[in-house]
Amino acid sequence: MLISAQALGQTEEKKFLYYGNRAYENENYADAIDYYQQAVSIAPLSFKSNYNLGNAYFRNQEFEKASDVYGTILDMAPTAYDRSLVYHNLGNAYFMNQKLDDAIDAYKSCLKLNPKDEDARYNLAYALELKKQQQQQQNQNQNQNQDQNQDQNQNQNQNQNQNQNQDQNQNQNQNQDENQNNQNDQQNGNNNGNEQQDKNMQNGQPQRISKEQARRILDSALKKEKEVQKKLDEKKKVGEGSPRKKDW
Repeated sequence: MLISAQALGQTEEKKFLYYGNRAYENENYADAIDYYQQAVSIAPLSFKSNYNLGNAYFRNQEFEKASDVYGTILDMAPTAYDRSLVYHNLGNAYFMNQKLDDAIDAYKSCLKLNPKDEDARYNLAYALELKKQQQQQQNQNQNQNQDQNQDQNQNQNQNQNQNQNQDQNQNQNQNQDENQNNQNDQQNGNNNGNEQQDKNMQNGQPQRISKEQARRILDSALKKEKEVQKKLDEKKKVGEGSPRKKDW
Protein backbone atom coordinates (compact mmCIF):
# COMPACT_ATOMS: atom_id res chain seq x y z
CA MET A 1 0.00 0.00 0.00
CA LEU A 2 2.88 2.38 0.80
CA ILE A 3 4.48 1.72 -2.59
CA SER A 4 1.16 2.30 -4.31
CA ALA A 5 0.70 5.66 -2.51
CA GLN A 6 4.21 6.76 -3.48
CA ALA A 7 3.66 5.73 -7.09
CA LEU A 8 0.35 7.61 -7.16
CA GLY A 9 2.04 10.72 -5.75
CA GLN A 10 4.78 10.56 -8.36
CA THR A 11 2.18 10.18 -11.08
CA GLU A 12 0.25 13.22 -9.83
CA GLU A 13 3.43 15.27 -9.59
CA LYS A 14 4.43 14.35 -13.14
CA LYS A 15 0.94 15.25 -14.38
CA PHE A 16 1.05 18.76 -12.86
CA LEU A 17 4.66 19.14 -13.95
CA TYR A 18 3.65 18.28 -17.49
CA TYR A 19 0.75 20.76 -17.49
CA GLY A 20 3.02 23.39 -16.00
CA ASN A 21 5.62 22.87 -18.70
CA ARG A 22 2.97 23.17 -21.42
CA ALA A 23 1.68 26.44 -19.94
CA TYR A 24 5.26 27.72 -19.54
CA GLU A 25 6.12 27.00 -23.16
CA ASN A 26 2.95 28.86 -24.23
CA GLU A 27 4.11 31.81 -22.08
CA ASN A 28 1.09 31.42 -19.83
CA TYR A 29 3.17 31.87 -16.71
CA ALA A 30 0.35 32.43 -14.24
CA ASP A 31 -1.14 29.00 -15.08
CA ALA A 32 2.33 27.47 -15.04
CA ILE A 33 2.82 28.79 -11.50
CA ASP A 34 -0.45 27.18 -10.40
CA TYR A 35 0.47 23.81 -11.87
CA TYR A 36 3.99 23.87 -10.46
CA GLN A 37 2.66 24.83 -7.03
CA GLN A 38 0.36 21.81 -7.10
CA ALA A 39 3.30 19.63 -8.07
CA VAL A 40 5.35 21.05 -5.21
CA SER A 41 2.49 20.48 -2.74
CA ILE A 42 2.61 16.79 -3.68
CA ALA A 43 6.41 16.53 -3.65
CA PRO A 44 7.89 19.41 -1.57
CA LEU A 45 11.44 18.11 -2.02
CA SER A 46 11.21 17.70 -5.78
CA PHE A 47 14.02 19.67 -7.41
CA LYS A 48 12.30 19.64 -10.80
CA SER A 49 8.99 21.12 -9.65
CA ASN A 50 10.59 23.75 -7.39
CA TYR A 51 13.12 24.75 -10.04
CA ASN A 52 10.46 25.20 -12.71
CA LEU A 53 8.29 27.09 -10.23
CA GLY A 54 11.14 29.55 -9.68
CA ASN A 55 11.52 29.96 -13.45
CA ALA A 56 7.79 30.63 -13.86
CA TYR A 57 7.91 33.27 -11.12
CA PHE A 58 10.85 34.88 -12.88
CA ARG A 59 9.10 34.93 -16.26
CA ASN A 60 6.03 36.41 -14.56
CA GLN A 61 8.32 39.19 -13.28
CA GLU A 62 7.84 38.16 -9.65
CA PHE A 63 11.54 38.39 -8.97
CA GLU A 64 11.34 38.39 -5.18
CA LYS A 65 9.38 35.12 -5.16
CA ALA A 66 11.71 33.65 -7.77
CA SER A 67 14.78 34.43 -5.65
CA ASP A 68 13.08 32.91 -2.58
CA VAL A 69 12.42 29.65 -4.45
CA TYR A 70 15.91 29.47 -5.94
CA GLY A 71 17.46 30.14 -2.55
CA THR A 72 15.59 27.23 -0.93
CA ILE A 73 16.49 24.60 -3.54
CA LEU A 74 20.27 25.05 -3.74
CA ASP A 75 20.75 22.03 -1.48
CA MET A 76 18.20 20.00 -3.49
CA ALA A 77 20.25 20.17 -6.70
CA PRO A 78 21.24 16.61 -7.64
CA THR A 79 24.45 17.65 -9.48
CA ALA A 80 26.98 20.48 -9.46
CA TYR A 81 25.72 21.53 -12.88
CA ASP A 82 22.12 21.76 -11.62
CA ARG A 83 23.35 23.80 -8.67
CA SER A 84 25.17 26.16 -11.05
CA LEU A 85 21.90 26.66 -12.96
CA VAL A 86 20.15 27.62 -9.75
CA TYR A 87 22.89 30.13 -8.89
CA HIS A 88 22.69 31.54 -12.42
CA ASN A 89 18.94 32.10 -12.18
CA LEU A 90 19.25 33.36 -8.61
CA GLY A 91 21.73 35.95 -9.86
CA ASN A 92 19.29 36.96 -12.59
CA ALA A 93 16.46 37.37 -10.08
CA TYR A 94 18.61 39.50 -7.77
CA PHE A 95 19.83 41.53 -10.74
CA MET A 96 16.29 42.28 -11.92
CA ASN A 97 15.35 43.22 -8.36
CA GLN A 98 18.33 45.66 -8.34
CA LYS A 99 20.15 43.75 -5.60
CA LEU A 100 23.53 44.03 -7.26
CA ASP A 101 25.68 42.77 -4.39
CA ASP A 102 23.60 39.60 -4.06
CA ALA A 103 23.56 39.15 -7.86
CA ILE A 104 27.35 39.44 -8.03
CA ASP A 105 27.78 36.81 -5.30
CA ALA A 106 25.36 34.43 -7.06
CA TYR A 107 27.09 34.78 -10.44
CA LYS A 108 30.47 34.13 -8.81
CA SER A 109 29.10 30.98 -7.17
CA CYS A 110 27.70 29.87 -10.53
CA LEU A 111 31.05 30.32 -12.26
CA LYS A 112 32.90 28.41 -9.55
CA LEU A 113 30.67 25.42 -10.31
CA ASN A 114 30.55 25.96 -14.07
CA PRO A 115 33.36 28.15 -15.44
CA LYS A 116 32.04 27.62 -18.98
CA ASP A 117 28.82 29.56 -18.32
CA GLU A 118 29.56 32.58 -20.53
CA ASP A 119 26.12 34.14 -19.90
CA ALA A 120 26.83 34.20 -16.17
CA ARG A 121 30.27 35.65 -16.86
CA TYR A 122 28.78 38.44 -18.99
CA ASN A 123 26.06 39.18 -16.43
CA LEU A 124 28.69 39.29 -13.68
CA ALA A 125 30.78 41.77 -15.68
CA TYR A 126 27.77 43.97 -16.30
CA ALA A 127 26.66 43.86 -12.65
CA LEU A 128 30.17 44.81 -11.54
CA GLU A 129 30.25 47.72 -14.01
CA LEU A 130 26.86 48.94 -12.84
CA LYS A 131 27.99 48.66 -9.22
CA LYS A 132 31.08 50.70 -10.08
CA GLN A 133 28.96 53.43 -11.69
CA GLN A 134 26.70 53.58 -8.65
CA GLN A 135 29.71 53.87 -6.35
CA GLN A 136 31.12 56.67 -8.49
CA GLN A 137 27.79 58.47 -8.33
CA GLN A 138 27.68 58.10 -4.55
CA ASN A 139 31.22 59.49 -4.30
CA GLN A 140 30.27 62.37 -6.57
CA ASN A 141 27.24 63.14 -4.42
CA GLN A 142 29.39 63.04 -1.29
CA ASN A 143 31.91 65.41 -2.88
CA GLN A 144 29.09 67.75 -3.89
CA ASN A 145 27.78 67.72 -0.32
CA GLN A 146 31.26 68.44 1.02
CA ASP A 147 31.70 71.32 -1.44
CA GLN A 148 28.33 72.74 -0.42
CA ASN A 149 29.25 72.48 3.26
CA GLN A 150 32.56 74.23 2.56
CA ASP A 151 30.74 76.99 0.66
CA GLN A 152 28.31 77.38 3.55
CA ASN A 153 31.17 77.58 6.06
CA GLN A 154 32.98 80.15 3.91
CA ASN A 155 29.82 82.22 3.59
CA GLN A 156 29.25 81.96 7.32
CA ASN A 157 32.80 83.14 8.03
CA GLN A 158 32.40 86.02 5.56
CA ASN A 159 29.14 87.05 7.22
CA GLN A 160 30.76 86.86 10.65
CA ASN A 161 33.68 88.99 9.48
CA GLN A 162 31.30 91.51 7.93
CA ASN A 163 29.30 91.64 11.15
CA GLN A 164 32.45 92.11 13.19
CA ASN A 165 33.51 94.98 10.91
CA GLN A 166 30.03 96.49 11.18
CA ASP A 167 30.17 96.16 14.96
CA GLN A 168 33.54 97.89 15.05
CA ASN A 169 32.34 100.67 12.74
CA GLN A 170 29.17 101.12 14.77
CA ASN A 171 31.14 101.23 18.01
CA GLN A 172 33.51 103.77 16.51
CA ASN A 173 30.60 105.89 15.27
CA GLN A 174 28.91 105.56 18.63
CA ASN A 175 32.07 106.65 20.44
CA GLN A 176 32.49 109.57 18.04
CA ASP A 177 28.86 110.58 18.63
CA GLU A 178 29.32 110.31 22.37
CA ASN A 179 32.50 112.38 22.23
CA GLN A 180 30.81 114.97 20.04
CA ASN A 181 27.80 115.12 22.36
CA ASN A 182 30.05 115.43 25.36
CA GLN A 183 31.89 118.26 23.65
CA ASN A 184 28.58 119.94 22.77
CA ASP A 185 27.33 119.48 26.34
CA GLN A 186 30.47 120.99 27.68
CA GLN A 187 30.31 123.82 25.21
CA ASN A 188 26.61 124.49 25.79
CA GLY A 189 26.83 123.87 29.51
CA ASN A 190 24.34 121.03 29.17
CA ASN A 191 24.77 118.53 32.00
CA ASN A 192 22.12 116.13 30.69
CA GLY A 193 23.37 112.63 29.79
CA ASN A 194 23.54 111.67 26.16
CA GLU A 195 20.93 109.27 24.77
CA GLN A 196 22.14 106.04 23.10
CA GLN A 197 20.42 104.93 19.93
CA ASP A 198 19.46 101.22 19.74
CA LYS A 199 20.60 99.62 16.56
CA ASN A 200 19.55 96.28 15.05
CA MET A 201 22.57 94.04 14.65
CA GLN A 202 22.77 91.59 11.77
CA ASN A 203 23.34 88.00 12.83
CA GLY A 204 25.92 85.99 10.89
CA GLN A 205 23.66 83.16 9.66
CA PRO A 206 24.96 80.55 7.18
CA GLN A 207 23.41 81.00 3.80
CA ARG A 208 20.64 78.51 3.07
CA ILE A 209 20.33 76.69 -0.24
CA SER A 210 17.73 78.47 -2.29
CA LYS A 211 14.70 76.63 -3.62
CA GLU A 212 16.13 76.91 -7.13
CA GLN A 213 19.44 75.40 -6.04
CA ALA A 214 17.64 72.58 -4.25
CA ARG A 215 15.51 71.92 -7.33
CA ARG A 216 18.58 71.72 -9.56
CA ILE A 217 20.32 69.31 -7.19
CA LEU A 218 17.21 67.12 -6.98
CA ASP A 219 16.76 67.15 -10.76
CA SER A 220 20.38 66.08 -11.19
CA ALA A 221 19.95 63.18 -8.76
CA LEU A 222 16.72 62.06 -10.43
CA LYS A 223 18.39 62.24 -13.84
CA LYS A 224 21.17 59.94 -12.68
CA GLU A 225 18.63 57.56 -11.17
CA LYS A 226 16.67 57.47 -14.44
CA GLU A 227 19.86 56.78 -16.38
CA VAL A 228 20.62 53.79 -14.15
CA GLN A 229 17.03 52.54 -14.49
CA LYS A 230 17.19 52.95 -18.27
CA LYS A 231 20.33 50.84 -18.41
CA LEU A 232 18.63 48.17 -16.32
CA ASP A 233 15.62 48.20 -18.64
CA GLU A 234 17.85 47.95 -21.71
CA LYS A 235 19.65 44.97 -20.22
CA LYS A 236 16.57 43.03 -19.14
CA LYS A 237 17.29 40.54 -21.89
CA VAL A 238 20.64 39.93 -20.26
CA GLY A 239 19.00 39.17 -16.94
CA GLU A 240 16.22 37.09 -18.43
CA GLY A 241 18.54 35.45 -20.84
CA SER A 242 16.48 32.46 -20.45
CA PRO A 243 16.14 31.52 -16.87
CA ARG A 244 17.97 28.35 -17.58
CA LYS A 245 15.10 25.87 -18.11
CA LYS A 246 16.13 22.27 -18.14
CA ASP A 247 14.12 19.77 -20.21
CA TRP A 248 12.93 17.25 -17.72
